[in-house]
Amino acid sequence: MERTYISKIKMKENRETLLKGWAEAIRDLGNLIFVVLRDCSGEVQLVAKKDSKCFDEVKNLRREDVIEIKGIPIKNEKAPNGIEVRIEELKVLNKAEPLPIEFSGKISTDLSKRLDYRFLDLRNKRNKKIFELKSKIIYFVRSFFNDREFVEVHTPKIVAQGAEGGSELFPILYYNKESYLTQSPQFYKQIMQAAGFEKVFEIGPTYRAEKSHTLRHLSEFWGIDSEFSFIESYEDVMRLLEDLICDILNNIKKNCSEIINYFGIEFPEYKKPFPRITLSDAFKLIDREGTDLSNEEEKLVGERIKKKFESDFIFITKYPFEVRPFYTMKNDKNKNLTDSFDLLFKGMEIVTGGQREHRLSILKEQANEKNISLESIKFYLDAFKYGMPPHGGFGFGIERFVMQLLNIKNIREAVLFPRDVERLMP
Repeated sequence: MERTYISKIKMKENRETLLKGWAEAIRDLGNLIFVVLRDCSGEVQLVAKKDSKCFDEVKNLRREDVIEIKGIPIKNEKAPNGIEVRIEELKVLNKAEPLPIEFSGKISTDLSKRLDYRFLDLRNKRNKKIFELKSKIIYFVRSFFNDREFVEVHTPKIVAQGAEGGSELFPILYYNKESYLTQSPQFYKQIMQAAGFEKVFEIGPTYRAEKSHTLRHLSEFWGIDSEFSFIESYEDVMRLLEDLICDILNNIKKNCSEIINYFGIEFPEYKKPFPRITLSDAFKLIDREGTDLSNEEEKLVGERIKKKFESDFIFITKYPFEVRPFYTMKNDKNKNLTDSFDLLFKGMEIVTGGQREHRLSILKEQANEKNISLESIKFYLDAFKYGMPPHGGFGFGIERFVMQLLNIKNIREAVLFPRDVERLMP
C-alpha cells in the first residue's frame, strides 16, 4: 500500500490508509487511546479502542516513537482538522528514548539548550515554519533573477584574500598555503563583470570572525549577492533591490499566508520607491552625530521613518569613505562620501550595496588609502585592466530579513545550525 501524507488524509476518507510518522502525543483514557501522529506535512488524530487487535501495542507507545499504521480515516468534527484515523494495524519502526528537552512550546526552554538538541527543537511546528518560509523566499529570489536573465554563479569559499580585510577573517591552512573562508563573494562577482556576464547573482554562505555576542550577528550566514554592469548610478542598484524586496513580499503574501497567519504578525508596510535619506540626515533625524549608525541608532531611525513615511524600509545613502570598503565609488561632489547605501528593515540593516569603482588607477589609489597591499589583490586588479564596465551591486542577509519579517528576537533561530563565537556543534 502506498503511503499517504497527512496533508492528503481527507482524500482517503473511509478507505484503508497507510500513514508513517512520529507519535507526538499520547492520551490514554483506559478503554480508549488517542495518539497525535505527525509527519512533515501535518498532524492527525489516531484512535484505538479496547477491542482493537493492536490496542496493547498502542498502549505501550512512547512519545516520539516512529510508527507506521494502517487505519481508516473517518469524519469527526470534534477531532483536529475534522478527521481521525481508526488504527487497524501498528508497527513501531523505532523507539524513542525519554526526551532531553521539551520542544512543544508548552514549557519554556533556554535557547542554548534548544540548540544543543536542535534536531528535536526543529520538530516544533513554529520552528519548522521558519525554514519553510526561508525555503520559499529562496525560490522567489531565484525566480526574480531568472525572469530578468541574471546568471546564477557559485564563487569560491576558500580564498587567498578577504574582500573586506581586517581581523574578521577565518584563516585556514590550504595545503601548505595560508588562506581564508570568504567574507563575501564581492571580488568574484565583480570579476564576472569583467568576464562579460553583466548580470549575476549568488545565494551562498559567508563567514565573519566577529567576536560579537549580539542577537543579530553570526559567524556563518547566508546571503543573496548580486552585481550587474552598465549602471548609470547607484540609484539603479537601489531600484533593482526595491523590485526584489517587493517581489518577495508580494509572493509571500500570495503564497505563504498560512505561515504569516501562524506567527500572528503584522505584515510589513512597503511601497516603491522606498524612502531615501542620507546618513547625515539620518543622524539629524535622531539628534545625533557620527560616521556610521549603531544598532540602537538604526532602530531609532527605523521608528521615526515609519511614522514619517509609513514604510518599514528605508535607504540610508552617502556613507563616508572611511567606513566603506576600498572598492566603493566615491561621490563626485564630495570625495569624503561614497555612492553607497544600507537598506534598513524595521530598524535593522539587512542589505549593503552601491556603485563600485571600475577605473583601475582610482581603484589602486583607494586601496593605498586603506593601506591594502596591491600585490595581495593582484588577481582582482588584473580583471580591471582589459575593459571593466561601470557596475554595482549588493549583499542581502537572508537570516536578518527572516528575523525582521517574523519578529524573531534572536537571529540564531533563523539558522538551522548556527555558528557564533561559542558554538561549533551540532
